Amino acid sequence: MTSAASHSLPIDPYLLTNEQADRLDAAQRTLVERCMRRFEVAYNPPAPSTPFRPETRTQYRYGITDPTAAARHGFAPPGSPRTPPRPPSPPALAPEASIVLTGTDDPRAKPGSAAAKGGQRVNGRTVPAGGCLGEARSALRADGAEAGGDAPVADRINSGSFERSQRDPRVVRVFAQWAACMKKRGFASYDDPLKAAADAAWRTPEPSAEERETAAADARCKGEHNVVGVWFAVDAAYQRQEIDRNAKELAAVKAELATRQELAGAALGTLPPRP
Repeated sequence: MTSAASHSLPIDPYLLTNEQADRLDAAQRTLVERCMRRFEVAYNPPAPSTPFRPETRTQYRYGITDPTAAARHGFAPPGSPRTPPRPPSPPALAPEASIVLTGTDDPRAKPGSAAAKGGQRVNGRTVPAGGCLGEARSALRADGAEAGGDAPVADRINSGSFERSQRDPRVVRVFAQWAACMKKRGFASYDDPLKAAADAAWRTPEPSAEERETAAADARCKGEHNVVGVWFAVDAAYQRQEIDRNAKELAAVKAELATRQELAGAALGTLPPRP
């Protein structure tokens, strides 16, 4: 296997699609704005961000795999930012509006969380727990997190399997083959593909000739030694183990995905997309 882009991981049915996440985020923004208007406080919500997204969840999970694209773009996928984007600045709010939005003026309490108790009186109304953020997330069953986020158990399995797979002897073995291949091509500085992609030398506005050559060699050596095929198989196996161990909790997560989309549709005044 040279690329995993067309292959789904076992945890995928328990994770939000991009469309579902966007829908929930839009519903949260709508509910927050309605709540802020109810309290008659000035609020200009930040514009939604537009992050880079791969075509599939697995397209770049194991790094770049296309030597031709790597020779042009280096280690950053085409269309992705080469340096981490700065998070958007929160809107400047008057103290009263900030309390309504977050439910707290205590810097130790996470805005919108259960620790933000609410209960303050603003313009004759009582601020809900977590403020308008908490109210919107509760309405969308987001468990105190951003509405467009994945269920913690599914997110944990997805990230945990990837981390465990890197230490698995089968993956370590193909990493060693990959490193030997890179050394033959004149790139002896890296023990595994993750270190090659994370080299601080590549944090430049444009890819250097050295980066493009290294990235192309990385992709070729992955293909020659079936690195992605082995890595994907091990990653998926760990996920299946965890799905079996957490079957009851994940069944509830899967059922909740449909319910959350219905709630988002109600907030937006639209019907959820058909599965």
